[in-house]
Amino acid sequence: MPGKGSGERVTGLERTRRSIRGEATDRIPSFPILIAPACRLLGVRQRDYALDPRVMADTLLGARDMLGFDGIYVSRDNWVMHEALGGEVTFPEDDEPFSRTPLLGSIKEHRRLSVPDPYAAPGMKTVLAAARNVAAAAGNRHYLQANIDSGPFGLAAVLRGTQEFLLDISTENERQVQEYLAFCAEVTTAYGRAMAETGVHGIQFGDSTASLVSPLDYRRFVLPLQERVIDGLLSCGCDLWIHICGRTEHVLPLLRDLPIQGFEVDALVDLGLARSLIGERIALKGNLDTSFLLHEPAAAVYAASRGLLDTPGLGTRFILSPGCGVPRDTPAENLRAMVKACEDRGALV
Repeated sequence: MPGKGSGERVTGLERTRRSIRGEATDRIPSFPILIAPACRLLGVRQRDYALDPRVMADTLLGARDMLGFDGIYVSRDNWVMHEALGGEVTFPEDDEPFSRTPLLGSIKEHRRLSVPDPYAAPGMKTVLAAARNVAAAAGNRHYLQANIDSGPFGLAAVLRGTQEFLLDISTENERQVQEYLAFCAEVTTAYGRAMAETGVHGIQFGDSTASLVSPLDYRRFVLPLQERVIDGLLSCGCDLWIHICGRTEHVLPLLRDLPIQGFEVDALVDLGLARSLIGERIALKGNLDTSFLLHEPAAAVYAASRGLLDTPGLGTRFILSPGCGVPRDTPAENLRAMVKACEDRGALV
């Protein structure tokens, strides 16, 4: 087994790939969803980050070098597809982008939309360019995980508004709901295929609204469309990841047979339970509480990280990270404490 003193210098990319595949490596890797804190640490305005692909890439690369993580998470926000399809997005000078206005007044209105060209569409083209820049600069040193915004169910909720869409699946004609979801799956797949061409190693989409539905509705409205997107991306050569915020104990058993490489676990779910529910084949990434990471001292973050690494039954397919996006004002020393915990713990067995 490679390890300290073995003479082998393991890159973050190699370490992460080995962990995802359950292979022996020197230690468990660590990298977070790091956007707003990266801007703060590098002195970058979030508007510039969101709109300029060179600034986005340089910020992500600079934060990785400052903090020592094994990978880089390439993303902007959860409004990229909304913008690409013609939705309004506000970009504050130094805060998160947002939109107050759903693009669709009903699910039937999706018929006036068309699947955007990712290389030309607002938002998509910016993140794609940033991903290419990061890949060119990082080479084969770091694992690059790119977020393609939303899975089909999540995108459907963004375009309609979450509350309205959750009502739609109960009140609208199911054929029309499925037609709408199929369109959203086409958008996600198109963006994913374009992202795979940038040189990133992993593609992730979030379907966090899906945590709000029952297992029955998950099987009915979510899983078939996730399968469709994954089938459309299997030939791209990238690892495939799903992120679902919130409590996911009721859906994790439904994911265990998907041909994905990884699942990102929120802090609301016990890590050992997540492993038992999703099985040993799929890598887990998580799941420090982001509020804890923001407010507690570095020593406490280090101890909590060591505790996650020592989770009984976790196995070697694991990447240490927060359970979701890192808050803007999280201290750098808290983020470094995660890396140190992995270094000091060494390999999982």
